[in-house]
Amino acid sequence: MSPPLRNLLLLGAAMLALAGGYWLAKSMRPPETTHTTALAYGGGEMIDFSLPEIDGKIRSLKEWRGKVIVLNFWATWCPPCREEIPLLIALQKKYAADGLQVVSVAVDNKTAVMLYRQSAGINYPVLLGNDGAMDLAAQYGDRMGSLPYSVIMTRSGSIAVRKLGAFDEAELDSLVKPLLTPLNATSAQL
Repeated sequence: MSPPLRNLLLLGAAMLALAGGYWLAKSMRPPETTHTTALAYGGGEMIDFSLPEIDGKIRSLKEWRGKVIVLNFWATWCPPCREEIPLLIALQKKYAADGLQVVSVAVDNKTAVMLYRQSAGINYPVLLGNDGAMDLAAQYGDRMGSLPYSVIMTRSGSIAVRKLGAFDEAELDSLVKPLLTPLNATSAQL
């Protein structure tokens, strides 16, 4: 390959990398609440589905209705997903007694998920989404087909927040904590 052709190919690759970085940065926007975007995603209610856990047991999302659900789509090969998982572990531990349930859907193979779950100490259900996981994420509003993607649902199953990209601790806590108000707290205050 001649040096001018090689330089041209390198320049083209660099331009593609810059364009990809720009697209990724634009897609990593702040969380969207249902107050402004629910209709853009075609609805604001829980979409029930059933998927196997690592042990093969079939779990349905409706099992956790009545809890605040943080539904997280992720993969072991996704660096932002791996950075977010310790926050989800801490969130589950902190608010489980208050009615929070983190549920994750892994877009990955069983062996990789099993090994990562064990090494990371994941303390919430990890469902194996396989090939259909990204279709399910799209039903929940992931228009970009990127990971991580999370949906926070109220106790009644309404979607409160959708987020493309990883949460940070303060952001996640500020979005979940108000939803954990006990069901009878508002009536007791009246």
